[in-house]
Amino acid sequence: MSDSEQAPDSAIYSKDYWDLVFEQLGRRKLFRAGMGVLALLYGLVIFAPFLAGDRPFSFEGVDRAAYGSSLNSLRAVTNGMLKLVSVTDDEYLAGLQESGTLGADGVPQTRAGALVLETDAMDLRLNVVAFYLPDTAEAEQAALLAFRNKLSEGKAAFAGGDEPKAVELLGEAKSITRDLRKTLRPLSPAKPELGGVALQSRRTLPLWEALWPREIFFMVLWILLASWPVWNRLLNRVVLGGNREEVRRWRRRKALGVLSLSVLASLGWYATFGDGDDMYKNAPHKAGLISGAMVALPEGQLLGEGEGVFEPTWPPLTYGLAETHTEEMFRPPTWWWWAEIDEAGKYVRGPKANAEGQGGFKAAVTPVDVRAGEPERNSSMRHIAGVDELGRDFLTRLVWGGRISLTVGILSAILLTVIGVVFGCLAGYFGGRIDVAIMRLIEVLQAIPAFFLILMTMAFIPADVISPIFAIVIVIALIRWTGVARLVRGEFLRLREQEFVIAAQALGFSNRRTIFRHVLPNAMGPVLVSAAFAVAAGILTESAVSFLGFGIRPPEASWGSLVNESKNASNWWIQLFPGALIFITVTCYNLVGDAVRDALDPKMKR
Repeated sequence: MSDSEQAPDSAIYSKDYWDLVFEQLGRRKLFRAGMGVLALLYGLVIFAPFLAGDRPFSFEGVDRAAYGSSLNSLRAVTNGMLKLVSVTDDEYLAGLQESGTLGADGVPQTRAGALVLETDAMDLRLNVVAFYLPDTAEAEQAALLAFRNKLSEGKAAFAGGDEPKAVELLGEAKSITRDLRKTLRPLSPAKPELGGVALQSRRTLPLWEALWPREIFFMVLWILLASWPVWNRLLNRVVLGGNREEVRRWRRRKALGVLSLSVLASLGWYATFGDGDDMYKNAPHKAGLISGAMVALPEGQLLGEGEGVFEPTWPPLTYGLAETHTEEMFRPPTWWWWAEIDEAGKYVRGPKANAEGQGGFKAAVTPVDVRAGEPERNSSMRHIAGVDELGRDFLTRLVWGGRISLTVGILSAILLTVIGVVFGCLAGYFGGRIDVAIMRLIEVLQAIPAFFLILMTMAFIPADVISPIFAIVIVIALIRWTGVARLVRGEFLRLREQEFVIAAQALGFSNRRTIFRHVLPNAMGPVLVSAAFAVAAGILTESAVSFLGFGIRPPEASWGSLVNESKNASNWWIQLFPGALIFITVTCYNLVGDAVRDALDPKMKR
């Protein structure tokens, strides 16, 4: 057999540097445990909308409040459109100036722009009305279509420059709205004798429609990375035949494929659902089902025709991020024996049972408000991690607060690593005056206590100029890149005299290619270790800054800001749960950093 035929078989057993690194990492139990816990934590915060929120996965029913408000506001919106086409541009600007809104954010400075906003508002209302009209209501749908056509004709006349015609058509549309309010008036199940249109139950996806495309990107990315050991091994054995050379060549393709699939999923979601919704804005479903503004019915059933109980599908924790239960402020975890509350709203046992207010007066109590989808008053699953000072479910805020803490850790580590690598490369490769200048800058930054410098910087950055999340990331990166820069500089000083660097220079390669294509890949070992520890340091820094009140602003939450919500030892769950999550996360990152450091050490190879 020829050598060329034997090459693939021999390549199966060849191992390069990274094969040995991954093999060493796989042997370390603490590394596997740390990565497993971190993957679980990131999975919890990435999939937070499916775990905690007040938006049901699916809702089948009728939103009577939305239909009624949309129908009743048709005349007002039409009147606004009519006023815009009735005035001149100068009169429109003069009106803005008189009202003090000239130049204000979100206020269009032209009539055309204002008309676009009014048109969008009208389309939103018409879509809601048309959505709940029954399929059999042909006369009502025809009346609504005639109104749409009249509006379209008016807008077309305005766009064509025939403003008198636009005024006439929109005036006619305005007069139609009176008839529409009578024709499309909804039937009230409590008073069917008054007549009206029996609205038809429709199916909506409130939770799915509220997701942002970037959330879908990270969800798909997490799934692909978490399942990497399974599909990667299958791909290597079945598709690549176990050939180590092919496996090594496919490394970049796999990484690019994972990113590409995540991007495509995000773009597909945006094309289907558009932008997401603000999760800090309470959804109307829980209160609407209790008040009767919303009625849950099987899809297709008409309102008032034998409706029955139809429960929507809720997340496991049916509490919104900003949803408050003021009657349960600082309630302990409901599995704790002190948390039991009677029907009047008074604690049955424990320190809170005999709590008195100022002057010896007992604090007023209010019965617990159990809303749609929530566990019962004294269920052990009602508030697993207790309640904060405003009556918000603490476990819900822990899950969502982890998004900010973990995001700050990752982004700050990436940014400071990039900055440190760039400055370290320049200092170590060129030396001389460049090295001296960069090292003096590093010494100046390291001479100032980093944490106090971060606090001072955060105190002078207004929250309306830059988001506190990105402000913390940028400040941490701009102050703590010095350690990475010194590591990279030391590696470059060692490597720049090696034969492969001298050969690259002799061949006439540019400095940029020599630095980033030849020297830097061989200096990445210490950088990876430093980046792992930098994530843990970033999480601790953000937690400390938020604890002192200079970080995340309410209603947003991070683990550090949650610890600061109560310093009273009787509210022990406020400090215990976020503190434990911070400790576990930082410990896991330190374990991963230690394992990576040992795996990259040539003395540890066998």
